[in-house]
Amino acid sequence: MARLLERSVKFTEPGRYILNMLLFLIAAAAVVYYMSPWSPEPSTILVDAFNANPALNGLILFVLGIGVIYNLRQAGVISPAIRWVEGFRETVDPRRARLPRPPMLISAMVKLLLDADERGGRLTPESARAILDSIGTRMDEGRETGRYVGHLLVFLGLLGTFWGLIQTVNGVVETISGLGVTGGDPETAITQLITNLKAPLSGMGTAFSSSLFGLSGSLVVGFLDLQSSQAQGRFYSDLEDWLSGMTDTRAGGGGAKASMSADEDASLASFDAALAANIETLIKAQAGQMAELKDEIRALNRSIIRGKE
Repeated sequence: MARLLERSVKFTEPGRYILNMLLFLIAAAAVVYYMSPWSPEPSTILVDAFNANPALNGLILFVLGIGVIYNLRQAGVISPAIRWVEGFRETVDPRRARLPRPPMLISAMVKLLLDADERGGRLTPESARAILDSIGTRMDEGRETGRYVGHLLVFLGLLGTFWGLIQTVNGVVETISGLGVTGGDPETAITQLITNLKAPLSGMGTAFSSSLFGLSGSLVVGFLDLQSSQAQGRFYSDLEDWLSGMTDTRAGGGGAKASMSADEDASLASFDAALAANIETLIKAQAGQMAELKDEIRALNRSIIRGKE
């Protein structure tokens, strides 16, 4: 029955999520191509934006490439894990000698599964929970790294923005200061001002180009991270369903219930004994108080009779 139950779970391959990621990358590449000099309608907007600050923009594109590769890998590691689990379910070798090397994502659960297989293929609830917690922790660590790449892209874009603004402000201040010192004909001063402002205004190109590349890269990495997280979440749900079919919910449950019942019976017995002792003590105390009260009443009656005589 357990074998039938565990075979009824079908793991979902991450191919659909990887396809979504590739289609999104193709769409982004098409937009870049349309805005490039090689498109049917050539445009130099992206080239000019990149040349505004090649060092910083090159760093942003490098981080973007790392984020793309990392998220594709995060979705791709699910397929080896599924193949290992399928091989574990289908193999008839009791020693499991022909199983491939387990991937890093599920390496923590391999020993627990093999130990359970020696005991008849049943897991304890504690072992199943330990497996799920270990895999969930590794998935969360991977997601945190992917999100950090997206945040890093936003940070680099903002860094370029403030860098360009600082250059622009400093250049404008220097231009105005030089204009005041030079003096001369007003028309010549205005012409000189316009000419001198070209250099500081180039800092705006650094600011906006870095923001363009940083925010666009964050958008791409964010979508890829979303797809890889959904693929891993689907694998986690399928794995949880499969492990639930291999978990013996009665393991350790009968002994625990029996021990709990024995403890409850002992507690009730001690409570009853203490309650009976307390009641007996209260009855004796009340009896003593009633006897003392009767003696006082008798003494009072005697005193009243003697007073009348």
